[in-house]
Amino acid sequence: MRPHWILGTAAAAMIAAGATVLSPAYADDACPAGTLGVSRTIEVDTTGGPWIGSPHGDPNFLAPNEVVLTFDDGPSPKDTRAILAALAKECTKAVFFMVGEMVVVHPEIVKEVADQGHTIGTHTWSHPNLARLALPEITHEVEATFDTVQKFSPLPVAPFFRYPYLSSSKLAEDYFKSRNIAQFAVDIDSSDWRMRSSAPVISRVMAGLKARGRGIVLMHDIHKWTADAVPGLLAKLKAGGYKVVLLKPKTTLQLVADVTPPEPQKSSLKSASRRVKHQRTSSRGRKAVLLGKRSAVIQ
Repeated sequence: MRPHWILGTAAAAMIAAGATVLSPAYADDACPAGTLGVSRTIEVDTTGGPWIGSPHGDPNFLAPNEVVLTFDDGPSPKDTRAILAALAKECTKAVFFMVGEMVVVHPEIVKEVADQGHTIGTHTWSHPNLARLALPEITHEVEATFDTVQKFSPLPVAPFFRYPYLSSSKLAEDYFKSRNIAQFAVDIDSSDWRMRSSAPVISRVMAGLKARGRGIVLMHDIHKWTADAVPGLLAKLKAGGYKVVLLKPKTTLQLVADVTPPEPQKSSLKSASRRVKHQRTSSRGRKAVLLGKRSAVIQ
């Protein structure tokens, strides 16, 4: 297996100084010719809960033209599977940040994501704003989700976490640092929760990449238009000479086992008029998937 990348001067200097937060691995050579593939895999050292992505993370974490694809808020049977199929067709990989409430009603999708070689992190149990919560609530939301995802995943869950609404607090940040869980931010936000068609999703991501030249891309695998956008987005990335990078953890997470999940939140099943549009839209997407599962069970 041959290396698919070359260390830049800055990265080499960081490694020599022992300051790097990652170690490189090699991409899989088994991809068919002409597919996007994975240019390299980065093993992230999550010791101390580092930030990954803007504005807190290392701006040189990725090399020019490198892209990390990430999806929040799932799993959702129809949309997640459509995204998985598009990624598989291009022999490429992504990171999925899963919500606990979604995991318990669709555990089979967790296994499918893991079996196809993608990385699974978490995104809280019920998608609250952690900046508004006390430490016991933060702990409950986080640990119950990691524990539950692991029960359904055939591979170790990654100590990777993304804040709902990208909203953190010093209390939460200190907690993730103490647990050695990497805190993921975003370089390029697709804003797909605002859209109702695939074209604007693709346009926004590509415009962001053109402006930044690299980055961690945020999308959501609970929207049909996002699932519809992924094939076209991958084609644009390939045509533009961008390289997809897969992130994996260097070490596994020490789980807090058998945490009782939080009580169901009304906000998961009903819109709240006082909340911002992002929260309402994301809640509706999760609500549709959750209610769809329950209707199928009733039938």
